[in-house]
Amino acid sequence: MKKNILAMLAVLSATTAFAAPAAKPLDRRRLARIDALAAEDDRALADRLYMYWDSHATDVFVRDEKVVGTGGAKAPVPTVMFAGARSHVTGYERPKVEELPRRTESAGGIMLARKSDGVREIAPYGETGGIVSSVNREILSLARDAARQYKTTGDEKYARLAYETLDTYLSGILHRNVATDLNRGHLQTLFGMQSMETIHDDIIHETTELYGILKPYVAAKHPGKTADFEAALCKWAEVQIENGVADNNWDMMQLNYILDIALVLEPERRRHYIDVCFNQSSIRNLSVRDLAARGFDPAAGTWFECPGYSVLVTLKDFARFADRVRDELDIDLVADLPILAKAFDSAGEYLFPDGMLIGFGDTHPAPLPDEVVKYAKNPHTSPFFHSPNASWLVARSGTNAADDVAFALNASLGNHQHANGISMELFARGYRFAPDAGIGWSLYSGDDYKEYYSQFPAHNTVMVNSRSTYQTMKSHHPFELVAHGDDWATIAFREPATDARQQRTVRYVKDAKGAYFVDVFKSRVEETAEPQWHDYYYHNLGDSLELNGATQPTEDISFFESGLYCLSYIKDKRARTCDGDLVATFDWARPEGNIRTRVFMNWAEGRKFIKAFAPATEGLSRVKTPDYGVTRESRTPVLIARQTGEAWDRPFAAVIDPTGTVKEVEFAAGAIRVVRQDGSREEWPL
Repeated sequence: MKKNILAMLAVLSATTAFAAPAAKPLDRRRLARIDALAAEDDRALADRLYMYWDSHATDVFVRDEKVVGTGGAKAPVPTVMFAGARSHVTGYERPKVEELPRRTESAGGIMLARKSDGVREIAPYGETGGIVSSVNREILSLARDAARQYKTTGDEKYARLAYETLDTYLSGILHRNVATDLNRGHLQTLFGMQSMETIHDDIIHETTELYGILKPYVAAKHPGKTADFEAALCKWAEVQIENGVADNNWDMMQLNYILDIALVLEPERRRHYIDVCFNQSSIRNLSVRDLAARGFDPAAGTWFECPGYSVLVTLKDFARFADRVRDELDIDLVADLPILAKAFDSAGEYLFPDGMLIGFGDTHPAPLPDEVVKYAKNPHTSPFFHSPNASWLVARSGTNAADDVAFALNASLGNHQHANGISMELFARGYRFAPDAGIGWSLYSGDDYKEYYSQFPAHNTVMVNSRSTYQTMKSHHPFELVAHGDDWATIAFREPATDARQQRTVRYVKDAKGAYFVDVFKSRVEETAEPQWHDYYYHNLGDSLELNGATQPTEDISFFESGLYCLSYIKDKRARTCDGDLVATFDWARPEGNIRTRVFMNWAEGRKFIKAFAPATEGLSRVKTPDYGVTRESRTPVLIARQTGEAWDRPFAAVIDPTGTVKEVEFAAGAIRVVRQDGSREEWPL
């Protein structure tokens, strides 16, 4: 039987000792690198750390998320250099560790090579992105590996190399203060000790493992240092408790850092920080118990963030935490917190038939992490699944990427969400052919994210009066699930910028003869005499988009209409010059041949059809199987239907055919009549 958490804490006495972590063997290349450094001298790693070697600065000053200066009283030892900026984007190359000069500090910056031309110059700290943190973490990881080699071989040259690095780094942490935000803003509550966000102090992993392995060596060879090292680690743990963000993916990352620190401390301190992890919640750090209770939907088992964070970060970090407390403390976290079993089992619900995550919000599609799959006893993939606490649903005909189809709908509830209204993503023929656009090339720190990727025109949705937008990241705009079957769903939404009422019904039709999708979108601003218009955006992967009927350039869909920057990202706009129902054809050259998607849409009085190009579907740029071929230079064809006046009694009705199943479509009063290539017919409500 596993001990429960409270019982474990009660017996964790002052004499309890934990064994040092097992040393993992190094591969030949890594060992050769360690040997070459050790052959230089004992300080070959320590002296290459990014430190305030000369100034011994205790204070770091930040403005507008960039370091602008250092100062304070001079510490007795060199202090750890702080990350140059919150964003990791930089125009400078990250140097190789072995090429770094020793014990060098330049006023105002660090010597780096420009990416553009390779010219070396003193780069201002604020322009160096995440280079400082990244290099220091690599150096600590090399020291950690040297400690592993010492434990395996007993050769003290490895211990000396590792110890000098650990001593220099932790002494530098102990004698430096938390940074100061000169803007006196929210950033002050986020600072870690090595980076501008507590969650990017991931160097804690390597530092604590290094200390855990070296503890006997330190006690024997440098006994006076133990108190300093532990004081530095406790200081770091307190920063993780006092700063950061509770109640989302940050919290679980921070709990793992606090646990890393706790497990290598002396018993009394260890007991305190383990109790913090399990039982003590604060404004910026919830205990693992409270976090699980708040974050997971009790029925669905889903976490209240987009898939890229709920699965790839939070669930993965719960699994890591569960591994550690099982191995180190003999605690079964999943048995103690039953919601975790449901959460791990529900992970399969996030998947399209290609086995990768649905792409809404700040998500790059990816498979489920091995750490999550390991804890899933039944990884469910239901025909229909609804997650109320993240406001998304999915309907799929099966899990075979080549043959099955699926659609997903989402609004914006929880963390890392976009301003997208009620958005749709479609899957067929092994591809996300009507995709979500992604995050942007600099993630959520870039202008393209703020201005386009997080906004309505980047999604398959309806924008009202060119004004639809709302708070991104932590959002509070869910849809209402009106009705559904396994292959269809109707959802409702209030668009907050215009108070428009919206309703969307999506279904897939799949049988042995083919497959297609039906999308009916209603939208109107009620009780208003003001002019209104509604824009239906539909993005489809392809090299070209052709409309039936002639087109001419148009200035519709522009920044001038509302002042929203997102509209400026829609380029090469051409409006159809004739009336009548639409047939839009997207062609996409793939290695297996051309993939053609046809969209049939109803015409209505006051409706205009526009073909255009949007930015690249960045979210698929990281997917390698299948290779979507997306680069920064790619463009995504987009069909826009603009309805002048309400679009409720005159809804947007589309039949989307990615498989060549549909021959023609008739839009009649109250009905959509689909004729297949084989002559068979179906009728759907309009």
